[in-house]
Amino acid sequence: MSSDHQPYHHGNLREALLEAAFRLVDSQGPEAFSMRALARDAGVSSAAPFRHFSDKRVLLDAVAERARAELDRTLDEATAQCADALTQFRAMTVAYVRFAAEHPTLFDLIHSAGSTPGRFPGDLNDERRLKLIALIYEGQNAGLIPEADPELIALTSEALTHGLARMVVDGHPRLASLSSEDARKLALAATQLLQSGIGLS
Repeated sequence: MSSDHQPYHHGNLREALLEAAFRLVDSQGPEAFSMRALARDAGVSSAAPFRHFSDKRVLLDAVAERARAELDRTLDEATAQCADALTQFRAMTVAYVRFAAEHPTLFDLIHSAGSTPGRFPGDLNDERRLKLIALIYEGQNAGLIPEADPELIALTSEALTHGLARMVVDGHPRLASLSSEDARKLALAATQLLQSGIGLS
């Protein structure tokens, strides 16, 4: 753990613990820390973290939610400056796969069992899915996406996007040690192939 962390101030121990856990999971994985080590790093008693997180799993669930929010922010930023629905469609896929390549342990945690009860691993959250379907409708109205079932197009896109990201994180032999830029190029090529397959212009 980095020795240059900022000491917490009274009242924000929960945030300090969550931020430290987030950084450790991102850089080393969820097994890289214990509640006792986090308490020691924060300069508090070993019992103090348990006033905010009943156990490590609860803390990891909070880290997973923060990671999901970071992924959502990444997707929003990627599409913010896009000129049309088709460009946004491509940008979402590229940003998702690139996030997985840059933050594999956070990506794993987002989709691990228990972090999102009742949600299929890899499933887009409801708000994100609705945005994707709305984007497809927009593209169809503009003549950029064919008049197929928007939900089926969204499901196909999700299958390709998450499947590709999963292969990157799992170290598929053809995708081992993929750089962020290589992940971007791969995702863009796969998206263009998907567009050809479903008739996107």
